Amino acid sequence: MKKAIGKVVSDRANKSILVAIDRWQWLAKYKKEIKRTTKLMAHDENNECRVGDLVQVQSSRPLSKNKAFRMTKIIQAAKVYNPEESMAEAAAQRALEAAQATRSHQQQSQASRGFAAGSDL
Repeated sequence: MKKAIGKVVSDRANKSILVAIDRWQWLAKYKKEIKRTTKLMAHDENNECRVGDLVQVQSSRPLSKNKAFRMTKIIQAAKVYNPEESMAEAAAQRALEAAQATRSHQQQSQASRGFAAGSDL
């Protein structure tokens, strides 16, 4: 049985995914390598794959006209964009930068007045 690892590029069809498998091919004429992409239809029984997932597929008996592979496992799930989570991270980052800027400004003003940083007189 032939196994391959690729990235899911489409999951629109029910219980089917389109997997892109990249490989490098040496061209002797140009003395360089080029990337070639093969796209395979694979069976996803539980509809658990999403676009961007890194999956392993394995050859099987023909399941339809274009589908002769099965998805065996998800190696790495794609990161899903969550707007609320993204906004919370951005707000936390802005608050951290503002606190650092305020602390830096206070240290500069104390140094200009002749106080040593961190010393108590």
